[in-house]
Amino acid sequence: MPIFIKYWKETSEMYPQENEKKVKLYTGSYNAPVVTGDGSVYLGNGQGICLWEFDESTGEVRLEESWPEALNASWLTISPDGKMLYAVNELDDYEGTMGGALSAYRIDMQGYLAADSILPVMGAAPCHVSCDGSGRHVFTANYNGGSMSCFRLSPDGGLAEMDGQLVHSFGEKENADGRERLRHPVRQEKPHVHSAAVKDGFVWVADLGTDEISCYELDEEGKPGKCAASVFLEAGSGPRSFAFSQAGNMVYVTCELKNRIAVYRWEKEERRLSFVQMVSSLPEEEAGVESSIGGIVLSDDGRYIYVGNRGADTIGVFAVDNDGLLSPVQWISSEGKNPRGFTLAPSGGWLLAANQDSDNLVVFERESETGLLRKKKVYEAGAVVCLLFAE
Repeated sequence: MPIFIKYWKETSEMYPQENEKKVKLYTGSYNAPVVTGDGSVYLGNGQGICLWEFDESTGEVRLEESWPEALNASWLTISPDGKMLYAVNELDDYEGTMGGALSAYRIDMQGYLAADSILPVMGAAPCHVSCDGSGRHVFTANYNGGSMSCFRLSPDGGLAEMDGQLVHSFGEKENADGRERLRHPVRQEKPHVHSAAVKDGFVWVADLGTDEISCYELDEEGKPGKCAASVFLEAGSGPRSFAFSQAGNMVYVTCELKNRIAVYRWEKEERRLSFVQMVSSLPEEEAGVESSIGGIVLSDDGRYIYVGNRGADTIGVFAVDNDGLLSPVQWISSEGKNPRGFTLAPSGGWLLAANQDSDNLVVFERESETGLLRKKKVYEAGAVVCLLFAE
């Protein structure tokens, strides 16, 4: 059962007049077969990439257009100049390459997409994509391929070529402390790169299969160079997704297989990651529930973190103190099954969550002072797993 640790407070200041506007929202969904983490084949009934209009003043969502030809667009990102959208195609074999693909779309003034280019990632099931700050490279995390692919962009933002790839393997450095790592027999049978997230001139990589998080410094061309820092989490943790403080000195990592949030301090000048805290994503009374933590989002003011608990089917809310430490505030029902994707609206007054297995999109009101959520509206949305606002 979801529990509330603090109370919702009504306030007339929740939605200032200047935030009463309509904004564009993109969603990515599953609509083609793909091998999942447990080895089964999944086929979702999504519509590829969809464009929605979201009303910040009312919390209403309206579908404008869909692009069903975008196969398994499970993660989306927008270029720094806002002119291009990049989507992974989470496939196991794109045109005989034994891997998925990366697609680039041009965004017009109304937010509509036009296909520009597509390239194979040379790794199975790409599930995450991010841009470097200069808009010269894009990176994909290839889950079943156990790799990260690097793509050079053309001057107009299209995909020029794949000009680098990092391939993980089980190696000696995992057991440098002399202890054998006891991996999950099904989920960690090989490396599984789950995220490749860019922050302040570094690309951060989470490998669910090897329990390693690492970061690579980007060179003058925006390509990853040598590894700047790397740490192994407790065996069987399964690191998945990142969130970063605005200053970049705190790193938050969801540990999918342990239902925990790991907190690290990043000392950029020393290139050092220091462990700070490990917090359960579930309340004590649900510790035995079959569930796995997924995504993580940090509010713009840095005061609250939101995580998705898939199985318990809740959104967990955690307060962030001045030292970056986390404490639970609320667990609220996601109003569906498998809350895979969620994001905060640009105003910060709403959280939108997509339940992949129950095909719905839920709008929650968010009180900025306390971080608390309250259900507002529920919409049909097939197998949505990624939500991205175009600000």
